[in-house]
This record gives sequence, structure tokens and C-alpha cells, in this order.
Amino acid sequence: MSDAIVEASANPDDSAVVVGAGSRFQGLLAFWGLARIEGGLDGEVAADGTLEVGPDAAVRARIEVDALVVEGLVEGEVIARERVEIRAGGRVTAAIRTPRLQLADGGSLEGRVTMTGMRGGAAGAGSKAASAA
Repeated sequence: MSDAIVEASANPDDSAVVVGAGSRFQGLLAFWGLARIEGGLDGEVAADGTLEVGPDAAVRARIEVDALVVEGLVEGEVIARERVEIRAGGRVTAAIRTPRLQLADGGSLEGRVTMTGMRGGAAGAGSKAASAA
């Protein structure tokens, strides 16, 4: 499998399935708008928009996005400028930096969380374990 760089543009109202079920992507994924991973991704994600990780997806990456919504597996480092949402069944093992974190019943989080006011505001009070959104 070779490394790849992919740039995609998506309408904010449309979901661009970047990696479909049964597929695996390795490399740098850059996009604008909304993207969804249903398969596997190893590497790096850099986006102005929202990354959704489907229930059967496995993402091992450094992720920098506006928002991250997790229903599957995420491992690595996460910088979310607006929010991280871990839904039921979602599993995250990562260092996370975000101003808002939502962890649903049935979701799991292992790692360090730093909550700061990243968009349009002053920095928060430092590190916290979690916060209701």
C-alpha cells in the first residue's frame, strides 16, 4: 500500500464518503466541508470541516478538524477547533485538544483531554477530564 495525498471538497450539506466500508486509505487526507470514513484510515487528516467516523471504521491518525464525530475507533492525536462528539459505540484512544467534548453513554475515551477556547475566545482554565456540551 503506498502513501497518498487526497484533497476533496464537499458541500457542507453533503456527506462525501472518503473511505468506504472494506477500503483502507494511508496518507494525508485534506478536505473542506463534511467527510465520512466507513473503512480504515492511517496517516493524517487536515480539514476545515467535520470528520465523521462510522461505526465500523478504524482511524489511526493525527487529526486536525473543526469537529470530529466518532461512532467507530479513533487512535492518535486529535485537535478539534469546535468540538469532539463520541457517540454510543465510539472508542477513542488519543490526546485530545478541543473547547467542547460530548461523551455519550456507551462511548469510551482513554487519553488526555485539554479543553481550551480555540475559536473566537480566550483560552479555557486548562485541562479537564471531560465537560458536558
